[in-house]
Amino acid sequence: MKAFLALLAILAWPASALADTSACWEELRFSAGQGWATATTTLRFSTIPSSQAALVTAAGGRDLLPGGESVGLLEAEFSAMRSRGELQIWFDPISGAALQSRRVGFGKESRLKSHRFLAGAVRRERRAPDAADALGTPETWPLKSASEIPLPPDVDGSAVITPLMLLSRAAALAMRPQPGKVDEVVFTDTQAYRVVLESRGEETINASFSLDRGHGQEAVNGMRSVRRVDLRPHLLGDKAEEEPFSLLELEGETALIIDRATGLPMQIRGNWLRVGTVTVNLYRARLRSNCP
Repeated sequence: MKAFLALLAILAWPASALADTSACWEELRFSAGQGWATATTTLRFSTIPSSQAALVTAAGGRDLLPGGESVGLLEAEFSAMRSRGELQIWFDPISGAALQSRRVGFGKESRLKSHRFLAGAVRRERRAPDAADALGTPETWPLKSASEIPLPPDVDGSAVITPLMLLSRAAALAMRPQPGKVDEVVFTDTQAYRVVLESRGEETINASFSLDRGHGQEAVNGMRSVRRVDLRPHLLGDKAEEEPFSLLELEGETALIIDRATGLPMQIRGNWLRVGTVTVNLYRARLRSNCP
C-alpha cells in the first residue's frame, strides 16, 4: 500500500487532494516591465463568514453556494501603464469552486464585469458608463449585456475556478515531494478551459523580496530553490476561441516559479501585449503569523 501511494505521489494527484498553500498568504505584491511598459498587481487573501459574502442571487435557484460557514475572498488591485482596476473572487474553501467574481477596469475603457457561477452555467453581466455616468459607482453604470453561458459537457462536474486561483493550485503542486501534474477547469470571461499544471524538477534562481511573517519585514536575498510549474490551457467545447487564455494579462506559454521553502510564487513568466516575454516578480509578501 505504501508503495502504491508513493507511485501516485510521483505521477499526478486530483486537485482536491492538494493542500491549500495559500491559506498562509495574506498579501502578495508583484511588478513587471520597465520604462513606459510597467505593471503592478497586489493580491490579498482572506476568509469571511458566509453571511457576509456579497453573493448575487440568480434566477432559478441554481446558484452555487458555500458548503460551510466561511467563504474565501481573493482581492486584486492592478495597474498597467494608463489603466487600473480591481478584482474580487469569492470561492468555497471546501470544494475549491469559484462562486462569484467582480472585475472593474478604469481608464480608457471603464467597465464592470461580473460572473455568478451556477450549476452547469455562468451568469455574466457587463456594465459600462455613459458620459453622464462617469462619476457614478460601477454598479450604477448602464447594463450593456447579460447572458447565461452554459458550461460545456467536458466540465463533467469538476469544480470550476478562475485564472487567478491557479496561483494557489500551482503552489500546492510544487510543494509536493516529487514533480507531478493536475488539471483544473478554469472559466475566463466567456469560455471554459481545462488547464494542465505540471511541476518540474528543482532549480535555483536569484531572488530579492521582502517577507513579513507577522513580526515585521525582513529582506530575503540570494539563491532560492524553486520548482517551475508549466500551464497548458486547452479550450473546452466546440466554439472557436474568443480571446487567448491569460493569467495576470500574460498569454502563451506561461510558467510559475514556486519557492520550495515558503510555497510563494516568486515569478510568473509569459507574453504580455506587444512587449514580448515578460517576467512578473514577487517583491513583497505577508504571511499569517500563525503559519509555520
